[in-house]
Amino acid sequence: MNNPSVSVVIPVHNGGPDLQACLQAIAASSWQVHECIVVDDASDDNMTSRAADAIEARVIWLNTQHGPSFARNRGVEEASGDIIFFVDADVLVHPDTIEKGIGVLQSEPDTAAVFGSYDDCPGHPSFISKYRNLYHHWIHQTARAEASTFWTGCSAIWREVYLETGGLEESFGQPSIEDIEFGIRLCAAGYRIRLEKDMQCRHLKNWTLANVLTTDIFQRGIPWMTLLLASKNAPNDLNINYRSRIATVLAALLCLLLLFLGFTGQWPSLIPAIAMLASCSVCAFFALAQKSHNLPALLLVGLPTTLACAVYPHLPGLLPLLLVMAIVWTQLGFYKLVFKKHNLAFAFAVVPMQVLFFLGCAISAAAGITIHFFRKLQGLYAH
Repeated sequence: MNNPSVSVVIPVHNGGPDLQACLQAIAASSWQVHECIVVDDASDDNMTSRAADAIEARVIWLNTQHGPSFARNRGVEEASGDIIFFVDADVLVHPDTIEKGIGVLQSEPDTAAVFGSYDDCPGHPSFISKYRNLYHHWIHQTARAEASTFWTGCSAIWREVYLETGGLEESFGQPSIEDIEFGIRLCAAGYRIRLEKDMQCRHLKNWTLANVLTTDIFQRGIPWMTLLLASKNAPNDLNINYRSRIATVLAALLCLLLLFLGFTGQWPSLIPAIAMLASCSVCAFFALAQKSHNLPALLLVGLPTTLACAVYPHLPGLLPLLLVMAIVWTQLGFYKLVFKKHNLAFAFAVVPMQVLFFLGCAISAAAGITIHFFRKLQGLYAH
């Protein structure tokens, strides 16, 4: 069998230097692609043309910004390759990434689509970016190979299958869960999706606390929850595995406990948990050091927490601390990876971020259930 032709499709809005790096990585790929199509979603940074010209990529210009779903669909319509390879504009494929993805589709005829994973070396040096991308890496590396969802950040799919199943839902006007929704639809149509863990890429995005919270709650969390409830399909995999569900419930209990202690005037009960989280947050300042000794980090967190428990040794003071520690326990494998990749200070610094993440999951779940309930009341779901 001859090698299939591959069309790379990249949606972009104000990609800046990341787009140029993305295209250069594709040009250096071990697999020679048939064409590279950049769909410019009404950018105003004047970078797309220069970046595309450097490797002779084809550009499709959109006069009005419609979002990545619309852009990807337009790119697929214009593509002529047998296989569509999706890449985000802030992602660098490894030299063998495309080859590994195509290899799965070639060697497994019953597989319609395959997606990969971020690697464990994020492109941006900030603490939040390193934490965020490393967590995404861990989630994908510990997930099942037989997938029930899809991810457009780095993926490949047979073009005729993509068109036959209607492509991405264009009602998502911004990056959201359009790929997850498409994956559910793809599986419902009887197609197989694979997660190839060795098909890796580097993420360049600069994550900040603001865009983490916006993304996790409004762009992904709430829409994902409403989608799961509407489809009645919540597999034990990826971000919704049992570990994450338990951590979300624990975070919800923590939130309710904090509200109860606050309304009943038992603020001193928060001292041990606050001491621990504050000490962990201070670790972030030392976490990015090239060389960090583990003992200072252990003392920095352990001593204030122990002293706080001594100051307020009563049971109400231990409950919030125990819930935080239980959340950490559910993600212990991730902390082992962080410690191995960085240092103990980085692992401690991740604790507040994880607590915040699962609090966001709890908020998203509550909001999603509420929205689902009112939609059912209004008869918006088909029976």
